Amino acid sequence: MRRTHRGVPAVATLLSIVLVGAGACGGGFQQSGESGSTTSAKLRVLVNISPVLTKQFYANLVAPYEKAHPGVTVTIEAPTAADVSATLQQELAAGSAPDLVTGSLSTAIVPQLSELPDDSWVTDAPYAVQSKVGGRIWQAGSGTQVQSVVFYNKTAFGKAGISAPPRTFDEFTADLVKLKAAGYVPTQTAGDWVTGAQVQMMANPNVLNTKPDWFAERDKKSVTFADSNWTKVLDVYQGWVTQGLTPANAMGLKYQDSIDQFVAGKSGTYIMGSWLVPTLDSAKLPFDAGVFPMPTFDGSPAPLAGGPSIPWSILKSSKNQAAALDLVKYLVSDKTAVTAELAAEGNFRTGFDYQASALNKEIGKIVADARSTVVASAGQGDNSAPTGFGDEVNKLVQGLYVGETSPKVISALDDWYTANAK
Repeated sequence: MRRTHRGVPAVATLLSIVLVGAGACGGGFQQSGESGSTTSAKLRVLVNISPVLTKQFYANLVAPYEKAHPGVTVTIEAPTAADVSATLQQELAAGSAPDLVTGSLSTAIVPQLSELPDDSWVTDAPYAVQSKVGGRIWQAGSGTQVQSVVFYNKTAFGKAGISAPPRTFDEFTADLVKLKAAGYVPTQTAGDWVTGAQVQMMANPNVLNTKPDWFAERDKKSVTFADSNWTKVLDVYQGWVTQGLTPANAMGLKYQDSIDQFVAGKSGTYIMGSWLVPTLDSAKLPFDAGVFPMPTFDGSPAPLAGGPSIPWSILKSSKNQAAALDLVKYLVSDKTAVTAELAAEGNFRTGFDYQASALNKEIGKIVADARSTVVASAGQGDNSAPTGFGDEVNKLVQGLYVGETSPKVISALDDWYTANAK
């Protein structure tokens, strides 16, 4: 989902965008910038920050480009507000927008972006075409980020008497019960954005498997949450909460806390995106870690839910359009840059190889075996949910921890979506 903002590695970097008129943006709309030069420019880049995507990572990423273009300097800027989208909105209103941005953006930002050219380096970027809005491309990323996977503690599974990963949600729940009996936190979660993101990771492969354009259909009221597998997913998750199969103090935990708990060997499973791999690889785990694809209700293979990793966009107000575009081209097509971006989060792209860990290879096999792919998180381009969908899902799902019921959550989700549909 990678919900890139609020600390998630860029699954989190899907650009859910809708083409709207400039007037819809209200105050702070930026006029078109200037072309500028590719050999002399000072570029400001607003980036998503996560445990692995640090400011230093981005500085190292652009360093070879700066060396090859001595007249171009790149300044990396971290969000100063809650996330990339909120920071960008503030900077747009203040007339101080950056030249480039990567991360999760609100729908109101689209008119502020420069359309990317229909060149092969753009159209070859993973999910760039699928992310089109109004027939135009506004972002290009480095690779494919996988979200519909479950990391697990192989040692814990052995102690709990579980011989193989589950294929159905019934099996998954039964395994969680066994893990609890063996003294483990059955499935790790946290407050922040994590709770809702995990439910979306459970839902998308099981909802979009028969209707890949589900979000677009929901916009037209052709489908509803109540009449889809979203209802079953929420029932499963509520069952986990009521049976104590998630941490009792989940809402008091931060995203990093959830990582720390799993790394320490205290948790049996952890639903999270492929960006977790580098963190696990760099830790001295007291157990053997594995990963399996998201279970389904009938045991049939689920489609792979994913999206573009570290997608880049150019602000229309930039006075350095030529240099910004040249930098984006480097970031999404240069072998060195793309490989570094892929390796940072354990992502994938055909033709770009790097030294992969055993855990990363397990995910690679899941990718290779997937019968199809569907969008993750709140969708992409024209097949995406309204702005704020992820936050609303998160808020409603967290209500299950304070006595709310899954039927009421589903009803509230349908009401919210209808009120905010594009």
